[in-house]
Amino acid sequence: MSKRINSELLKIDRRIISRKLLTGELSEKDLSSLFKKLPDVAENAEEIPFQGNEK
Repeated sequence: MSKRINSELLKIDRRIISRKLLTGELSEKDLSSLFKKLPDVAENAEEIPFQGNEK
């Protein structure tokens, strides 16, 4: 992985990540590696009931 690519990249807008993938500054393998390092925060999720238009 390039020295310029680090976990801070994942805080960047996904359009910039896409551009870096297209230009070769970031590989799919590098991105996958960064995603694997992210913590699982599923326990922080809150269920929000859906209130749709019921006719």
